Amino acid sequence: MAGNELPTEYDEIVLGTGLQESILAAALARIGHRVIHLDRNDYYSGDWASFNLNGILDWVNTNTDESGDVEEAPNAPADPEGNLLQEGERLVSLPHNPKTAFNIQVKRYVQEGNLDAIQERPIVFPPPDPVPVPENNDNQPPQEQQDAEAHGASGQDAPRHQDETTENRNDENQSASNSLSGTVEGDVTEKASGSELSTSDPTLQGTDSAEGQQTSDRPESQQATGESGSHQTQEENESVATDQATHETPAEGQAGEGQRSSDNQEEESARAEGGQDNSEQQPEAEGAVGGGEASTSAAAEAAAPAPPARRVWTWADIKRQWRKFNIDLAPKLMFCRGSMVELLVSSRISRYAEFKAVTRILTHINGQLEQVPCSRADVFSSKYVNMLEKRMLMRLIEFCLNHQNLQDQYEAYKDRPFVEFLTSRKLTPTLQHFVIHSIAMVSATTPTEQALVSMQYFLRSLGRYGNTAFLWTLYGSGELPQCFCRMCAVFAGIYMLRSQPRGIIIDAENKCKGIVDPEGRRLTCNHIVMEHSYIPPRASAVRLGSVSRGVLITNKSLKPSEYDEITFLTVPPPDENSNPVRVLELNYAACACPRDLFLVHLTCKGRQSANEDLQYAIQQLFQPLTQDEEDLDSGKPKVLWSLFFNQLDASDCDDAILTEGLPTNAMVTAGPGDSVGFEHAVTQARHLFERICPGEEFLPPAPDPEDIIFEDPSRDNPGEHKEVGFETPSNDNQNPAEDKPESENKDDENQENKPSPEETPVEESTPSSPELPQSIKEEEETSKNTTENSQNET
Repeated sequence: MAGNELPTEYDEIVLGTGLQESILAAALARIGHRVIHLDRNDYYSGDWASFNLNGILDWVNTNTDESGDVEEAPNAPADPEGNLLQEGERLVSLPHNPKTAFNIQVKRYVQEGNLDAIQERPIVFPPPDPVPVPENNDNQPPQEQQDAEAHGASGQDAPRHQDETTENRNDENQSASNSLSGTVEGDVTEKASGSELSTSDPTLQGTDSAEGQQTSDRPESQQATGESGSHQTQEENESVATDQATHETPAEGQAGEGQRSSDNQEEESARAEGGQDNSEQQPEAEGAVGGGEASTSAAAEAAAPAPPARRVWTWADIKRQWRKFNIDLAPKLMFCRGSMVELLVSSRISRYAEFKAVTRILTHINGQLEQVPCSRADVFSSKYVNMLEKRMLMRLIEFCLNHQNLQDQYEAYKDRPFVEFLTSRKLTPTLQHFVIHSIAMVSATTPTEQALVSMQYFLRSLGRYGNTAFLWTLYGSGELPQCFCRMCAVFAGIYMLRSQPRGIIIDAENKCKGIVDPEGRRLTCNHIVMEHSYIPPRASAVRLGSVSRGVLITNKSLKPSEYDEITFLTVPPPDENSNPVRVLELNYAACACPRDLFLVHLTCKGRQSANEDLQYAIQQLFQPLTQDEEDLDSGKPKVLWSLFFNQLDASDCDDAILTEGLPTNAMVTAGPGDSVGFEHAVTQARHLFERICPGEEFLPPAPDPEDIIFEDPSRDNPGEHKEVGFETPSNDNQNPAEDKPESENKDDENQENKPSPEETPVEESTPSSPELPQSIKEEEETSKNTTENSQNET
C-alpha cells in the first residue's frame, strides 16, 4: 500500500508489536475494528523477539550504540505549517530510540577458527568411492552381513552422518516433525468443547542424535503437540534451495551418502577419517569371509563403528551454522492448561505455530541435578526419594488439588511462610526443596495460600500433553506475537515496521486524537495502545524494575540423556538476598540450535547486572568461564559463547500507574517480565480489550475457509462495497411476500389472471421487476439456488 493511499481514520492505533499489543490488535480486528499497528523496529515482537545468531549480534550492536540513544524534544514541531493540528490541540513527541536492554555483555570462549570458510565458495563434489560387493556366506550371521554391507556402501563409521552437518533448516525441521505427535488441527485436534487438544494419535517417534536411528520406545513425556507450518524467511528459502541442490545422490553405489555443501566439507572430513579407514579395510574383511569363526570376528571388528571423538568447536564452526539458531530475548513456557493454550485453541490461532512438550524438570540439590517427580508415575518411579517420602508427597499433591475445600487444614498458616506449612505436614527437607522450587516455583517465605494456588496451577497442567506441565513453542517464543499479528492482518489490520511516529495529538480535554506518522500525515483514532517504551518523556515518573537474562551456547547437555530432552530447572538462591534462577535448556529438537550444541537461557529478577545476578547458577552448572581448555573429566558442559543483559520490567506496575500523565483514552502495556509463562500478558490484553469494547467476545474462533462467502462485486450498487461475511441460517418458512415492497404487493393483488401458488413453479413465485432483462433474472435465480444449497451443506 502506497503511503498516499493509507487510510487516515482508525478505531485504534497500536504502537509496538509485543505480545500484549499483538493479542489486543487481533482481538479488536476480529470484531471489525479498524486497526493500524506500527513498530519502530524492522522486526516483529519487540522485547519478545527471536533472532538467529547474526540477528542477535546485530541486536547487540544496535542496543550498545550510544549515538542512537537520542530523544526528541518533548514538543518538537512536527508540523511547521500548522496544517495538522486543530484549535486547542498540541503535539507531544515520543521517544526516538529508547533502550529497553542495558548492561549488555557478549563474550566468546572458543578460538576464532577460519572465518574465511564462512564466505560463499564454489561447491566441489568429491568423487564417489568404489563400493565393494560382499559375497554372500552362510557362515556369517545375517545381522553382521547387514552391518558389513551398510558400512561398505556408505564408507562411513556410522550411517547418516549427513544429518548431523546439513545446513538445511528443512532437514532439521523434518527431524523435529518426526518427534511431534501431529498438528494442532490434525493429529492434535480440538475436542468438541473447543477447549481441549486431543492427543489420541500414536505416540511419537524420535531421532537419535548420535546415530540418526528412529526409535519407537520413546517415553510418553517425549510426546509433543504442534502443527506443521512454514517459518522460513526469504533468506532461509534461498539457503534451503542451495542445500537441496547439494544433497542429491552423487552416484548409484553410494547409498545414504548425500553430497555436502562447501560449508560442511571441512567439518565432515574430520569426522569421516575414522570411517574411511574402516571402509578401506572392509574389502579385506569381506574377502576373508568363509573361514569360520575367525572370518566372522574379523568382519564384526571391521564393521564395528569407532567411538566418536570429542569435537573441539571454534567460532567459525558456530558462525557457519548461524541460520539454525533461534535465540529468544524473553523465553517463556506455556502451562498446558494455562490461559495462553486455552486462547490459542479457542481462537484457532494455534494453527499458525508448532509446539513441543518439555520433557523433564530438574532441580539442583546437594550439588547434583536430580529429576523432580511431578506426576504420580514419576513419584513412584523416582529413586531419589524413599517410600515414606513418596506417600507424603502424594498426600500433599492430593490435598493441594482440592485445597479450596479444605481450608480448615491450612487456616492457621494462610498468611504465614509456605515453608512453615510444609514443616507442619512433616515433609523432609528434600521434599520441601522439590515442592518450593520446582513445583510451586515460589520462595520459602511466600504466603501459604499464594503458594498453594501456584502449586495447584502447576499440577492441573500435568498429563495433558506429556509428563510435565509445560509446552515450548518451536522456533522460539517470539513466534507467538507474530501468530496474533497474522490474525489481525487477516481481518484487515494494517502493519507498518520501521515506523517511528513523530508524536501523539492531544486536545484540550486531555484526549488523544491521533498521531503524526513518519511521513507527516495525521492519523486519527478513538484509542491508542502503546508499549511502555513508547511513553512520552516525563509523562510518567514511574521507576521500572529489571530482569536479568543470560544466553549460553554449550557443547553438551546439563544432564546427558539418550533422548533429546527439553529441560527446565530452578537453581535455588544461595541466600535470602538473592533470587532463584530459572534455567531452560534447548537443543536442535526444539528448533533452537544446531546439532551437538545446546542453547541455555537463564532468568531471574534483576538486582544488579545480569552477569552478577546469574554468576552463582553458572558456577554450579557449568565449567569455569575463565578456563580456556575444556576439562574432559568434568561432567559439566563448557560454555562456548555467552550473552548477558538486563531488560526493563513493567509487569509489576499497575495499569493506572503506567498511564499516569497520559491522555484518558491511552493505554500502556508491560513487557515480558520474569514469569515462567504468559499468564500476565494474556490477562492484561483481555483487561484492556474489556475497557475498549465492554461486553464483546474476546477473540472468537476464526472462521474456516469454507464458511467465508465472497459476494459478487458486479451486483453491488454504485458506491457500495460488499465485504466478506458469514452465511446466516435460512428460514424455509419465511413468506416471500414479506420481503417485497408494499407497492409490489398491491400490484400482485390487482393481477386477475395470476396463477395460484400451487400451480406456480418455485422459481416463478418471487416476482421480478419488469424493467430487468431476462438474463439478469435468470442470474438472480441461479445465485439464489446456489446460496440455498451452500447453506444446506453448511
